[in-house]
Amino acid sequence: MIIHRLAKPTDVDLYFKWANEDQARKNSYSQKKIDYQTHVNWFNASLKDENSLMLVFEYETGMAIGQIRFERHNSDTIIRISIDKDFRGRLLAKQMIMDACEYFFSLFPGDLVRAYIRKENMASVRAFEHSGFTFEKETTVNDIPSFVYTITNTKS
Repeated sequence: MIIHRLAKPTDVDLYFKWANEDQARKNSYSQKKIDYQTHVNWFNASLKDENSLMLVFEYETGMAIGQIRFERHNSDTIIRISIDKDFRGRLLAKQMIMDACEYFFSLFPGDLVRAYIRKENMASVRAFEHSGFTFEKETTVNDIPSFVYTITNTKS
């Protein structure tokens, strides 16, 4: 069973590892490696930002497997996910996304959550579709063909 918790300052290196992992960079809209000090500054600012919600997912044993973060812009929110390379292919994304959204909507029940996904990232497309997200449109982000998927709180 996997559980989630809020990210804390000691997770900075874990997030750095996940952010700079080759497949994570490939699926990102900015593919260059991230400088450590730039990451530390971003991470610490994000932890303090009331419009940022960062969740770490772990097995009950405490083994970290990935993260989901939400960036709120008024009532329009962007979701981002990454799974540790050692845990990909285990069908964890669906549960992580569903659990994260349930927690997020308990805090912000009126928000619309959007996932921006590079068109070639079919694993993420399937994960968001299987988690209840609905295709909204095709678009380009930084000149990269992309899909946009959305979800709203079904319990409100």
